[in-house]
Amino acid sequence: MLFYVDGMLGNVAKKLRLLGYNSEYISSIDDLKLIKKSKDENRMILTKDNELHIRAKKHHASSLLITKDNEIEQILEIFSKTNLKLNDVSGDIARCTKCNSLTNPIEKSMIIEQVPSGVLKNNEKFWKCTKCKKIYWEGTHIKNLRVFFKKLKN
Repeated sequence: MLFYVDGMLGNVAKKLRLLGYNSEYISSIDDLKLIKKSKDENRMILTKDNELHIRAKKHHASSLLITKDNEIEQILEIFSKTNLKLNDVSGDIARCTKCNSLTNPIEKSMIIEQVPSGVLKNNEKFWKCTKCKKIYWEGTHIKNLRVFFKKLKN
């Protein structure tokens, strides 16, 4: 499932990307342009904007109105209404949180100059975005996200 995530749900877009879901984040775009793009690309619009949701439905575009304010509840709402599988957070399936592109494993020896020495010392697995070239590893932020997603599963 592919998503367009509106400007009110930026953190949700990042979490969906970390779970491996293709989630384009759009902070400002005309509603009708967004609706057309979502139809052309077969993407569901995730929004807190009731007006946008109604317009999307009128134009037969896939849209999900997010009604919750709490981030955990928002993600639970998405998963319950779309029947998505709640994956574990893993660099092997995560998408780039910055640009939504795929990431690929990269050898530690190839990125020695690009990450802090402490990170190199404490991690063995690394991934690199295929588009923006950002480097990822499973540091403390991933451990914190695993706790977050464990709460979601419970």
